[in-house]
Amino acid sequence: MRVRVPLMIQDPELSRLTTDRLVEDWLGLDEAHFLDGPITERVAVVDLDPATEAVERGAVFEPPAGRRTFGRYRVDRASVGSPHFIAVSVFGTVMRTVYLYEERDTLGRRIAWGFDGPQLLVVPRAGTWANAYYERRSRSLQFFSFRAHGRLVHTSLSRDIVAHETAHALIDGIDPDLYDALDPQGLALHEGVADLTAVLIAFRSPRLRKAVLDQTDGSIEQSTNFSSIGEQFGRAIDPAGHVGWLRNLLDDSVLDPHGDPAAEPEAHQLSQVLTGTLYRFLVELHDDYKRRLAARRHETLFSVSGRALWAASEQFKRMILRGLDYLPPGEITFADYIRAVLAADQASFADDRWRAWIRAECVRRGIVVAEADLAVVTNAEHPSLSTQDLDGLAASDWAAYMFAEANRDLLMIPPHAQFEVLPRIMVNKRFELPQTVLDRAAGAGAEATAEAATAAAAGRTRALAPGHPAGHDAPDEGAFPVRELLFKVRWSVTEPNPPDLGAATRRVQTGTTLVIDPDRRLVRSCLGPRSLEHRRPARDAALRRLVEAGLADVSSPDDPAAVRQTLGTGIEAVVTDGILRVKGTGRLLHVAREAGDG
Repeated sequence: MRVRVPLMIQDPELSRLTTDRLVEDWLGLDEAHFLDGPITERVAVVDLDPATEAVERGAVFEPPAGRRTFGRYRVDRASVGSPHFIAVSVFGTVMRTVYLYEERDTLGRRIAWGFDGPQLLVVPRAGTWANAYYERRSRSLQFFSFRAHGRLVHTSLSRDIVAHETAHALIDGIDPDLYDALDPQGLALHEGVADLTAVLIAFRSPRLRKAVLDQTDGSIEQSTNFSSIGEQFGRAIDPAGHVGWLRNLLDDSVLDPHGDPAAEPEAHQLSQVLTGTLYRFLVELHDDYKRRLAARRHETLFSVSGRALWAASEQFKRMILRGLDYLPPGEITFADYIRAVLAADQASFADDRWRAWIRAECVRRGIVVAEADLAVVTNAEHPSLSTQDLDGLAASDWAAYMFAEANRDLLMIPPHAQFEVLPRIMVNKRFELPQTVLDRAAGAGAEATAEAATAAAAGRTRALAPGHPAGHDAPDEGAFPVRELLFKVRWSVTEPNPPDLGAATRRVQTGTTLVIDPDRRLVRSCLGPRSLEHRRPARDAALRRLVEAGLADVSSPDDPAAVRQTLGTGIEAVVTDGILRVKGTGRLLHVAREAGDG
């Protein structure tokens, strides 16, 4: 069943200033069933009355009837502050973000949540607080409201904030270890990809896309509603009301690759090094598409800017989100993520131009010392794959364990380490050659191509003929399907813990992600752990900040203080047999930093 829902174009205060409209319709929801709420089998809106904390009756669902072929929710579009509109709008933005990740040309699969349960709970009116967050323990997205400058601000009415928090939930399902990261760069990656997800959702609004490009003469290089995250929220929490955003991705922050990792800032600020790098890449990509489209269509750069932005954002989406699948489990850094992005792209496309640009920019930003630090090997043969039953490897835990044991060298597992094979995932992705993306942008409007992307998310695309640019027949219309087997192994290592932090040693997780092309029996990518030792000072500093801020209490499992601390902050810092294990640090990834969290 397909459903039409109204959702916010952007923050209420700024929507009319940018587009003269607050609300736009989305026709893309296609789930097995819809219930009052809104509720589907994997997302459920729980509308609490913040005054009484009682559960309110949800928005009523009306299935298709008569000439109306779409279902809908009974809601007053003119009353954006009403509980039912808020519930339906936040639901629509959550689902739109889920579909963005699951599209066949992105991750190509239905993403499981990072908790044991089928439904993500969405609480659009969770209480009074200038914040919003995803929480694994309660399986929920929590959106709060607060008064500022004489107005009531609902974080659930901000498209950026809703998409950002939904991205945290999706990333937790893709790579759960990031939610337990102690290294600030691991948490900053969580935050940065969530910010970039909000940008991608903004690009999917035809009305907003046109309005912004009209105002900027077709450029995304200026500070706009695209580069700015949470504009209304940023203004509201600024006492003077002048700050135009919560974060701005047009940021030229750098790291000192030779500096002390312990001196790095907290995750929200640190994330801007990564997002600034990748948003600059998007700007360059958009400019390149504009030049090529203008030359092909004999038009001005401004006239093709909308089509170019669709093409650039689709290529950008595929690169940054596919990298999450290739990312090794455990503690990781920005360099690990960039390597994963490059490997996912290099495994499918020979053209190295943009990968070379990213490597050079990462050196300039101090993410790595040299471009060679980001080198990856893809589409390699390995004797273990020549006779292996790869479908059986995906299905059988025993077969997977025996394969990992026999291939410790390939998977970079230390000789005596006890490892865990994580659930394998077989995915079917759809790849398009960059030239094909350009052809589509030149021949059809951005709105039409965006609708095609929505259809792909719901599985309604045409069947694709077999084809692959590397050694197979010519692809059908420039598109080719690829099966990927994601095989991840994880193990733990111990490292010295600062003596004043409750234990002599500390346990951290690490591992390897092997991506296999089961049809060609090739290793598409194998990314394992880089040296953990050089990042230990950053983990020491992060733990010390948590303890000094009262957000973690290093205790034994039978200490009542440990239980109280976990219930209060969601962060576990528990010593078992003399070894400390820290979990739940992702609980600190609120929209805004809490006072005292460093």
